[in-house]
Amino acid sequence: MNDERMDCLIHRALADTDDPKVSTEQCRCPVSCPVTKAMFIFEGKWNVQVLFMLFTFHSLRFGELQKHVPGISKTMLSATLRKLEEYGLVHREQFNEIPPHVEYSLTEGGNALKAVFAEIAKWSSAYMKP
Repeated sequence: MNDERMDCLIHRALADTDDPKVSTEQCRCPVSCPVTKAMFIFEGKWNVQVLFMLFTFHSLRFGELQKHVPGISKTMLSATLRKLEEYGLVHREQFNEIPPHVEYSLTEGGNALKAVFAEIAKWSSAYMKP
C-alpha cells in the first residue's frame, strides 16, 4: 500500500486492526480522520460533563441534569443535549403524562464511550497530580 496516508499513525492503526467494522477507507487524512471526527464530541465546555453525568445516573430529567452539571445554563444544556443527540450519543424520551416530562439517557453509541472514560481515568490516575 503506497499511500501517503500511511504516515498517519491513526491510518496505520486502522490498517492493523482485525475489527471488520473498521477499515482504512474511513480515514481520508486529515479531512475525515476518525480521530478528527471523534474530537467533536470532546470539544466545548459541556459535552463531556453531560455525558459523564448520564454514565453516572443512567437516566436524568432536564432539571436533574442541570443540577449535576454546575454552572451550565438552561440554554447551554439544551444546546448541548441537542448536539449530543445529533451525534447519536444521547436519547431523549418524552413522557406525555401529567405533568409531562423528558428524560435523557445514553444510546448504544454513548454507552460505548465508557471504555474511553475508563482509559481517561487510568491515565489521570497515573499522570495527573492529586
